[in-house]
Amino acid sequence: MNKAIKSIIVLFVMMLCVTSSSYSAEKNVSLQTTSTWDNVKYKKLKIKNPEVTVLKIVINVGEKLPMHKHDLVNIAYVKQGTLTVITDENKEITLHEGEALPELIGKYHYGKNTGNKPVELVVFYIGEKGTPLSVNK
Repeated sequence: MNKAIKSIIVLFVMMLCVTSSSYSAEKNVSLQTTSTWDNVKYKKLKIKNPEVTVLKIVINVGEKLPMHKHDLVNIAYVKQGTLTVITDENKEITLHEGEALPELIGKYHYGKNTGNKPVELVVFYIGEKGTPLSVNK
């Protein structure tokens, strides 16, 4: 893995783990994986000019996103609601509040809100600077 990516990950983990005598921190692992949700292993990442992006995405009740793909690594954390992700091969997975999803890479899919309140996602993207976060079909 690229040294810059390792440094960013270490810094992020350190920020999460900092504690003070005035409070106690609770730590829960939401996701730790070596593959996407359809069990495709991550390849050795060769990122010369890494860029990290974090997005908050809100999907309203009954709404669905367009069919799209990602050409970089990204992890979605469901802060609120119920999200179902469906591939163009009709494979699907449903996630609930507090769960994280290692997104597909290079495979078309879409997400839809299958719950009764808005879905709030926090999505972390890591890839080569300038790579689009998603590409619509």
